[in-house]
Amino acid sequence: MSTQAKSKLFLLIIVVLLISNFGMLYLLTNHKEPGKNRGRGWDSMLKEFLQKDIGFSDAQLLQYDTLSKQQKEDMKGSFSGMKNRKEQQLKNLGSSAFSDSAISMAVEQSAEGQKIMERKMLTNLVAIRKLCTADQLPKFDSLIYKAWSRKPDNKKKPEEKK
Repeated sequence: MSTQAKSKLFLLIIVVLLISNFGMLYLLTNHKEPGKNRGRGWDSMLKEFLQKDIGFSDAQLLQYDTLSKQQKEDMKGSFSGMKNRKEQQLKNLGSSAFSDSAISMAVEQSAEGQKIMERKMLTNLVAIRKLCTADQLPKFDSLIYKAWSRKPDNKKKPEEKK
């Protein structure tokens, strides 16, 4: 593969990572304004899933609420840091005239940041799983993918809302 083709590939990868990171940042930090009802979000859908499908008790739901609040605070800080790192990466790319080595470094940094975020999300699922009783664990393990793939009401297309 030629150097120019590699550069274009790296640039495409960076653009895709930037778009996905900024998209995630927007979705997770786009807070509800008081008095506006935007439908149910991921948090309320997961809570409903845990209650109805897994059979969480009120005490377990309270523990879940605590975990959820902690995770939101942690992720808010992480996304803020990610935004700052992305800005710095773009500055570095610009100052190095988008050289192959600068692109490679930016891709590696982006991949590392994405791994950290993914680990945090999956670690949070492990913490939620630990709230399950022995009877609930098989249900959680076999159904969590369904909850993960559900689309919150506030993310639906306009024609799907009623």
